[in-house]
Amino acid sequence: MVEQFSDYIVSGSRNERYARIEYAHSRELEYYCHGRMLENRFPERLSWLLEEYDQLVQHVIMTLIDDVEEEIFTYDLHLENTGQRIHTLMLTGDEVSFFITPAFDEEDARWTEEALRERFGLEDQRPGEKE
Repeated sequence: MVEQFSDYIVSGSRNERYARIEYAHSRELEYYCHGRMLENRFPERLSWLLEEYDQLVQHVIMTLIDDVEEEIFTYDLHLENTGQRIHTLMLTGDEVSFFITPAFDEEDARWTEEALRERFGLEDQRPGEKE
């Protein structure tokens, strides 16, 4: 049985929560995760950018990928509880998949649970608890 995790996708640059998710790590591909969104609050622009990125990759239009990817990076997407940076995020209905980078390297050391609570003004609440 695959272990499921609950977390939030957050924007470090905008101090916003975008989605509450349940996900699992892939057994076949290191750093790849997949699951489902329980709550979706992605801004319209970011949703469009993610869809555009997916379409550019599928149609191998590499000349435009860098511009779209650069704007996606400005959101500084992370998993809230682990601090792991998210990239290549794909949304399909309520399904979500993404790659993560290892957490808590020198640059990500600021993403401790206490720092996230303070930065996002959150109380002692875990995913799945009533707000």
